[in-house]
Order: sequence, then C-alpha cells, then structure tokens
Amino acid sequence: MTETFQEIREVPEMSPDPRVHVFRRTLSGLEEFEGMEVDAYLILGERYAVMLDTQLCPADMAQIMDLYTPEIAKRQLLCVNSHADWDHTWGNGYFGARVPILAHEHCLKRMTSDQAHQKLANYQTRYPVFREVKLVPPTITFSERLTIIDGSLTIELLHAPGHCQDQIVAWLPEISLLLAFDAVEKPLPCIEDSTCAPLMFATLEYLVGLNAQHVLCSHGKTTSPALIQENLAYLREIERRCHPAQNAYLSRETGDSTPASEIIGYPFDEVIANATEGVDRTYYSWAHEQNVNAILHWLLAK
Repeated sequence: MTETFQEIREVPEMSPDPRVHVFRRTLSGLEEFEGMEVDAYLILGERYAVMLDTQLCPADMAQIMDLYTPEIAKRQLLCVNSHADWDHTWGNGYFGARVPILAHEHCLKRMTSDQAHQKLANYQTRYPVFREVKLVPPTITFSERLTIIDGSLTIELLHAPGHCQDQIVAWLPEISLLLAFDAVEKPLPCIEDSTCAPLMFATLEYLVGLNAQHVLCSHGKTTSPALIQENLAYLREIERRCHPAQNAYLSRETGDSTPASEIIGYPFDEVIANATEGVDRTYYSWAHEQNVNAILHWLLAK
C-alpha cells in the first residue's frame, strides 16, 4: 500500500503566546483516517522546552525538533503525553531514553499492555508510516496533578478523564491557555465507555470553571473557550434524552440493532445541524453513537 501525507506544519495563528508553538499533522491515504488532523505543542520557556504529544511516528518529531534546534538546545527538553492513543504517542521513539516523558500513571499501563503492542503490529502491517514506530512508554507518571514551573510560565498537568481514563490537560494560568487535547473536541467529544461517562461530565465542568481565555484541542482547529460549554451541553442533552428512553432500550427484542441514538431520538444530523465547517461523518457519527451508548449504560447501571 502506498502512503501519502502532508508534512508537519506550524500554525502560528492558533497560538496566543510566542512561547507556545502549534504543529498540525494531516493524514491522507490511511483508509479510515483519511483527512484526520492532530495538533501537538512545543512550549519554549526560560529553562525548559516542553513537547506536548508526539504525533504519529518518530519522523514527525524529527521535523518539529529540526525547526527549533537552536532554541531547544538552550533548554532542558521534556516530553508530555496527553494520553496513550496512537495519534498522540507513537512519535515517542524519537526521544528514546534520553528525554523524560511525563504522563498519567494509567498511560503507562496502556502503553505497556498487550493490546497496545497488538495494535501497533496490526497498523505496521497496514501502513508504512508506522514501520519505524516503537512503543516508548512514559518515564515519569502522576495521578492527579504535576506542575512544571518555568520562570514566569507555569504548566499544570491535570488529570481530566472522560475521553479515556488517562486523559490529561495542560493549564497555563499566566496566559490563561488551556491545552485540552482530546478532553474537548470540535464538533463533539468522544467518551471511552460507560465508566468514563460521569468522569467526562466532571472534567468538563471543572474545565469550564478555569475560565480560560484560550482553549486549544488536538482535533478541531479552534481556540474558542466556548467549546467546553458546548461539549458539556451536548452531553447533557444526550443524558436528558436517555432518561425517558431507558425502558425502550431495555425492552428491545433479541437481535434488535436499532442504534441507541435513534432510540433516544437524537440523530447525528441534529447534533451537527449548526456546524459551519465540514464534519468527518464517518468518525463523528460513530463517536456520537459511542457517547449515547456510554451515557445510556451509565444511567442504567445507577
């Protein structure tokens, strides 16, 4: 299979501060990931150069490091993984053992699991871009909070579960910037499973309370802080519609494959009715169905 992809590119218009650099990777030729975009960040402080997420492969990291080699050389280099998903951590191999990799403790468990190794092996047989990837797990982990103090800039790494158990965000209070990664997403977030449903609500409510002036997420090309409240309102609407639909869901006949979104009366087209940009229907319609099932099963288990 022949792979084609755009190189990493910097998107300076996304950054509210000259110390924060935003890099975007766009994929093509990777079947179900066609057109997928994912952002990563390099923060150049007084003492540290902090790379937050490592894209898809070591070659991605090489491109970013090459762009800022002189600046990085003057600082201690640190790496942060926002969570263990492949589009955020498979570039870790660029750093090997020479750079500390910071992440939530559950990220370490995920990256060293048999499932993670099986997924990589599968992707390596399908996509050439992953042939040089090696799973390099975090070397420093935390459970709730880890703070990097770098002169006049503070980077607070906060546990923010919901998208997955190991999701974190980075809060930079001096410049009121929240790097939300996959905790917030446009047009809608994705909840891992029913156990993560209440965690996602709590996370979004906490993030709203930060009153960030700028919010960047890994997917969605937006800086709007209103996106947090929009994500929360969307999930609350699912919850509201799930309550009266629980009996109908439970009384389904064996083999009934009616989508949960149809049972609760919240079709994907209604969700994105006010979208002003193109939406990846394949992924986000799946994510919507995932969210409905996660919240519905959470409510049924209460």
